[in-house]
Amino acid sequence: MSAKAGEEAIAQTKAVNDMPTDKRRAHDAGTTEQSAAGSSAREDDTSTPPATKRTKRADDSNTELVSINGCFFSDDFRECFKVAWQDRESITGHNYQLKQDPFQLAVFQHFLQEDVNRANATKRLEAEFSTVDWKRKQMDLYEFYQTNDLCSLEGDYLQAFYTVLKEQMMPLVEELTGIKLTHVSASCSMYNAGDYLLVHDDLLSDRRIAYVFYLSPWDCHRQWCEKDGGALELFKADGNQLPVFPVTDKIYPQNNQLVLFRVCEKSFHQVGEVTTFDYPRLTINGWFHGPATAGKGNAANVSRTPSIIVDTHYISPRKIEVDLAEWINDVYLVDEVKQNVQKKVEMFSEVSLEQFLLLPRFAALLETLSDEPNLEWRIKGPAHLRKYEVLNFKSLPEASPLGAMYDLFTSKTMFRLLYDYTELDLYGKKAKAPKCAIELQRWERGCYTVLGDSSTYADSTLDLTFYLNAQENVGVITYLVPEGDQQQQGSGTTNRHDDQPSSSSGSSAYAECYDEDPVLLTLLPKDNVLNVVYRAEGTTKFTKYVSHNTYLEKANDPGHAYTYILVCSYKE
Repeated sequence: MSAKAGEEAIAQTKAVNDMPTDKRRAHDAGTTEQSAAGSSAREDDTSTPPATKRTKRADDSNTELVSINGCFFSDDFRECFKVAWQDRESITGHNYQLKQDPFQLAVFQHFLQEDVNRANATKRLEAEFSTVDWKRKQMDLYEFYQTNDLCSLEGDYLQAFYTVLKEQMMPLVEELTGIKLTHVSASCSMYNAGDYLLVHDDLLSDRRIAYVFYLSPWDCHRQWCEKDGGALELFKADGNQLPVFPVTDKIYPQNNQLVLFRVCEKSFHQVGEVTTFDYPRLTINGWFHGPATAGKGNAANVSRTPSIIVDTHYISPRKIEVDLAEWINDVYLVDEVKQNVQKKVEMFSEVSLEQFLLLPRFAALLETLSDEPNLEWRIKGPAHLRKYEVLNFKSLPEASPLGAMYDLFTSKTMFRLLYDYTELDLYGKKAKAPKCAIELQRWERGCYTVLGDSSTYADSTLDLTFYLNAQENVGVITYLVPEGDQQQQGSGTTNRHDDQPSSSSGSSAYAECYDEDPVLLTLLPKDNVLNVVYRAEGTTKFTKYVSHNTYLEKANDPGHAYTYILVCSYKE
C-alpha cells in the first residue's frame, strides 16, 4: 500500500468532508496491496479474566491468520523479562528491549510470526485498513485519522489481530508485568504529513498498560528515521510530575514492532509530527485495562487534582510616565477614536488596531530582535501545556528598545489608555488592584500551546496580542469556550471518550467540539496590529501547533526566521 491509496480510501468516506490529505507517490512496486490505516476500538465488555497458570497460545481458529512470534512465549524470555520488570532493570535481548528511563517501556521486534522478507501478515493487515471508514480527529492536542471500533470491523486479519490481543497478548502482558488486567481496547490510526499528537500521559480511567503496534510493510520503507518524523517521543518528569524539555528518547516506527509501557503519573510522551510525504504512519494502538477499583498507587486513581501551573507573574502598574505620542499612532489617541474603540469592545469583546505603533518605533524593535546577539531566551514549558521561548526582560541593557516597550505596556499610562478603550476599572477611583502580566514570546516550527485546566480561565482578563515579524500560520491564536465547562465537576478528569489520550492538565477539554463550533475568535498574525480581546470568565485560548512543513516567508533574511508575539494580560 502507498499513501496515495490511503488518500483514495479517505475520499470514499462520508465522515471526512473537506479534509484535504497529502498526495503521495507509490514506492512499493513489489506489491499490489494498497490501502491506508485507521480504526478506533474499545472493548467495553470485560473479557474472561486470564488464568493464573503460565500463558499459552490460544487455539482460536482466528489466530491461524495472525499469531505472536513464538520467541515471546519461551520460558527463558518470560523469566528474564519478569525479573527485569519487577526489579526495574534495563535489559536487551533477542527481539526485545526493556527500558526504565524515563518510565517503564518495552520494545518488541518481529512481534507477529511472519517471514521477514515477505511480511505477509503485516501486508494483509495493512490492506484491510482501506475497507474501513475514516474520521478526522482534530483539536488543540492532536491531528490525525481514526476509524470505528476495531472489534466491529469485518476484516479477517483485523479481527484476528484483535483476538490475539485479547487471548494471547493480554495474559502474556499480565504475566510479564504482574499487573492485573481485565480487558483490552484497540484503535487504528493514520498520521499523514503534518499530523501529530502532543505531550500527554495516557492517565485516564482504568488504563494500565499502553501499547502501539506499527505497520510499515512496504518493501523499501520498513524502518523509519529522523527525516520521516512520526517517532514516539518520551519526556522526563520533574519533581512535580510535570514533563520537561528536551525529549529524552525517540522510538521510530518499524514494521511489525510493538511498544508497550506502564501508564503512570510520569508516562509523558508524544507522537512527533510526521514530516514525510511518501508514507503514512500506521498503527494499531490502545490500552490493556485493569479492575475498576485498584489499590493505592495504581493508575486507576486518576481522580487526583490536576497540577495547577501558577507561572504567570502579575505586577501592579508601574509608576512611570510615558509619552504615548512618542510611541503610538496619534489616530488612536484622539478622544473620538477612543470612544469608537470602546464601543467595539463593548459590542464584540474585541478590536484590532492596525499600524498601532509609530513606524520608526516598530522598525527599531524589529532591528533589535534581529541583530542584538545577547538577548536571553529560555524555553517555556511544561511540555504538556506549551512550547515556545520567552525573553528575560531583566537581562536587557538600559537603552534597549525592547526595555522601553516593556516600560510602555506596564506603565500606569498604558493602564489609563486601556481604561479609555474598555471602561474596565484599570485606572481611576474605582480601580482597586489592577495588575498585568507581560511576555515576549519567540515562535518557530514545533511551538504550541494547548488548553490548560479550568484554573487558567477562571477570571475575566483583557488580552493584548501584538505580532512582530509576523508570518503566516505562525502564532495563530484561537479563543473558545471549552467543553470542559459542561462536564461534571469535581471528577479531576475531563469527560472524554476512552479512545482519547489524557494529560494531567485536562488540556484537551474540547475534544470533538469542532462539530458544534465552539470557536469565538481566531487571531491571525499581522505586523504592528494591537489585538485587544476581553476574555470573559469561562473563555480560554490556545496557540496552534506550528507544523515543520510551514513555509516561513522571512526565513531567508538573517535573524528573521522567528515570529515574535508580545502577550499582555490585564486584570481589574
